[in-house]
Amino acid sequence: MQEKFINAYERLKESAEKGEIHLIFFDPTHQVHNTVNGTCWQTKGKRGTVNVPSNTGRKRITVLGAINAITGGCTTMMTENNCDQETIIATFHEVRKRYPDNKEIVMILDNASYNHAYKTCDNADLLGIRLVFLPTYSPNLNLIERLWKLLKKVVVKNKYYATFDAFKNAITSFFENIQIYKNTISRILNHKFEILKAE
Repeated sequence: MQEKFINAYERLKESAEKGEIHLIFFDPTHQVHNTVNGTCWQTKGKRGTVNVPSNTGRKRITVLGAINAITGGCTTMMTENNCDQETIIATFHEVRKRYPDNKEIVMILDNASYNHAYKTCDNADLLGIRLVFLPTYSPNLNLIERLWKLLKKVVVKNKYYATFDAFKNAITSFFENIQIYKNTISRILNHKFEILKAE
């Protein structure tokens, strides 16, 4: 199934490079207000040890993101609420605002139930968004996962935020200044997919 998706994706990418469609990868990420260890554990007091305080981890930010596979342009929405049909649809509207022409938006996304909901699909149709679902359990095929990895590296790992507002502001600042990471994003959006096979 993954190989089949990649073959179909190559055709979509070619169409997007010709300017015929907008090719978008979509997914939410949930960032918890707590310290995430970004190195490894070692004996306390050993040279190079970094002590980072932690929080309760009771609050989180959900970032709904859509990244253009060709240009790297990113559209995001943030919420402290759970992800549901309404937040998905609201993000679709933001994506269409970013691409106000009449070109079809092809959006690649996973199989979460709210992505498949009738209301979600109906609104996508009205907005000129064609939903292309990834094979089951294939986060390795979703390019936006690479952006989430960069977000965690820059904002979350080995970082302590004393308040939830400081944590939220750091995530907001990352996306408001995302042009800083333009070269990095261009490099990670290399269209090379790792195929995962069950043993």
